[in-house]
Amino acid sequence: MFRIVTAILILLTLTACTDNGATSGISMIPMKVMYSAWQGVASDGRYIYITSDRDGNFNLSNTISVYGVDGKFIYSLPKAYKKTDSNGNFMSFGDCTVINDSLYATVYNFNSGAKKTVSRVVKYDLPNLKMVAEYEIGDGTAESVTQKDSFFWVVYHDKNNIAKFDLNFKLINEFPLLQQFEEEGGYQGIFFIGNDLFVNLHGSNKFNEKYAQGLDHYKYDGDTFTFVERIKPPVYGAGQGIEYYGGKYYWVDRPGNSIVIRDKLK
Repeated sequence: MFRIVTAILILLTLTACTDNGATSGISMIPMKVMYSAWQGVASDGRYIYITSDRDGNFNLSNTISVYGVDGKFIYSLPKAYKKTDSNGNFMSFGDCTVINDSLYATVYNFNSGAKKTVSRVVKYDLPNLKMVAEYEIGDGTAESVTQKDSFFWVVYHDKNNIAKFDLNFKLINEFPLLQQFEEEGGYQGIFFIGNDLFVNLHGSNKFNEKYAQGLDHYKYDGDTFTFVERIKPPVYGAGQGIEYYGGKYYWVDRPGNSIVIRDKLK
């Protein structure tokens, strides 16, 4: 009887979180430590990597958590990035992604109250998570990075644009993304499928505020990004990093402290 009641409660919770009753194809991985699912998510098909700039007591501290795709906790790397900006301000993790057997994550000084926001991209070898490179990418709060057509692409919390970099992270161009941000802030996650760009907007940090703003879909023609639609996230709190790998979509659910995995966008 206990198992039956537990299963019913889980189903009711998932239905409430999606706010649309569409639970098919959705699974959740709860985090072992509080605030672990605070920023980004990536996967290489074997492991899931989660970035946070908060420890279990909500102090600023960068951690990478590693889970199996079956949801089993593998290990975590606390203090995964300890460097500061030129003025000694803490640099926070943003989202992360797996590219060619390496994990890339953005870091920025926004959360430490810096007068001027600056960002970097940090590269880690997989699976040992040894930091092997870092790149200065200029001003702004860079939240997420991905690769397409031998270029790196970055989106920002505080800019309505997407930046294009070469493979050494030298800036090539910036393109406007013209959708409006709400008070929670701008884009937190990014991925491409062909010439279709998907960028996820910042959501609420806790429950009983606002449902996550949405995943914006743009079409890229080589010169401009044209808005197509705003897609409703699968759960209330899916307003942070996002990853697409192997036909599955991975979302960070910040208030739920979990990773949401879905086999479709809508």
